[in-house]
Amino acid sequence: MKRFRIRRLSLKGKLTVLSAGAIFITYFVFTFLQYHIVKQWLLNEEEKTMEQTVAEIETYYAEKRNVSWEDIRRSRSFLEKLNERYQLIRVTDHDGNVVVSVSNGAAVSLLPGGVPDKLKMDEHFVNNERFLLLRQPLHIGNLRGTIEIARRLTKFQQVTNTLFAIMTVIGVVAMAASALAGRLVAQSFIRPLKTLAQTMAAIKNNGLKQRIDVPSARDEIAELMLMFNNMMDDIERSFAMQRQFVEDASHELRTPLAILQGHLSLLQRWGKHNRDILEESLEAATKEAERLKRLVLELLDLSRAEAITVPKEVTPVNAVAAIGQVVENFRVLHPDFEFIVDRPERAPARVAIAKHHFEQLLFILLDNAVKYSQHVKKIALSLREEGSFVTVAVRDYGIGIPQEELQNVFLRFYRVDKARSREQGGAGLGLSIAKEMIDKYGGHIMMESEVGRGTTVKLAIPKAE
Repeated sequence: MKRFRIRRLSLKGKLTVLSAGAIFITYFVFTFLQYHIVKQWLLNEEEKTMEQTVAEIETYYAEKRNVSWEDIRRSRSFLEKLNERYQLIRVTDHDGNVVVSVSNGAAVSLLPGGVPDKLKMDEHFVNNERFLLLRQPLHIGNLRGTIEIARRLTKFQQVTNTLFAIMTVIGVVAMAASALAGRLVAQSFIRPLKTLAQTMAAIKNNGLKQRIDVPSARDEIAELMLMFNNMMDDIERSFAMQRQFVEDASHELRTPLAILQGHLSLLQRWGKHNRDILEESLEAATKEAERLKRLVLELLDLSRAEAITVPKEVTPVNAVAAIGQVVENFRVLHPDFEFIVDRPERAPARVAIAKHHFEQLLFILLDNAVKYSQHVKKIALSLREEGSFVTVAVRDYGIGIPQEELQNVFLRFYRVDKARSREQGGAGLGLSIAKEMIDKYGGHIMMESEVGRGTTVKLAIPKAE
């Protein structure tokens, strides 16, 4: 039942109960041990005092020569002077008969006993009162007897009772303080979590702009808040990119569809009887259909690039051989272009990337270089080993890209010269696909360009181990 009730508590309640319980249990254990240690120490002090008294009595008798029982009987005044409050001292002979006995507030009847072999210390309860009984053998000359001390533990009991009362009061105060401390601890943990929950609710109602004010203290809760803010930044950026992607894709699809619709309408009205209009419209419609096909294929390539899962073990690729094969294919496709491959004297390390992905990356870079190099038909490729990467550079001598545009070239559907790109069939997705793909393999892509002098794209791919 109690377990069920604890489960029904709020997180704040659970933290309060747990922290308060932990504080109180710690205090209780510490106090319990402290009480018993002090109690045992006081009892040991009582025993030491009694042993010291016995030693003084033995010394007193030992200093006398030819001591007799009568001398011991006459030592009452010494024993009374030596005796303390709540204590009884007596000396008995070997038969247990009392020779001398003095008492100072310790009225107790001790049963006669034989002479012990050594010092003995025992506890006794007489009339519900606690006594310490010490029995020490007495050997002086021919005398054989026992020194007995019975100490009433009244003072000891008073001290321990007072100590127990003080600790009980402190325990009650500690319980209240631990409950308050537990509540404060719970509040300090719950407050940032409440802030996080409120921010989530605000995001649900007002959109993705809301963020948490991260405190200056860099503890685990602050790290959680910072991580949440970073996650929301990524989500907002992803939504913005998705929205932009849909808008751009809609725009790219709308243009060829509008052209197709226009030519089909023209054919419906006039093309049936006018052969020139028929041929022109069919040619334009075929061209736009091809552009739509390319756009859809590029969108599929981009989707596949985003969904790439890099396997744990990738078969290393010989970069030199792969580049040679792709370049030969381009020489066949574009015989009017000159392709120059600068290979290092020593073959570079193999690259850690799937072969078909590496070939696709090369195809994207070479295809872009060809599209934008219509005047100077020369493409240069180079291969270098730089640290833990193998770098492939593709340079064209085409129109180039303005410096202010370089930061946007890897965005989806981005084209520096939209009219030229549309004429050449580009949708602005090639470099986006390349970046998405190379990022998956832990590499990176960069671009350098100068207007009128050409562009260099560098592809850095991790070496294979």
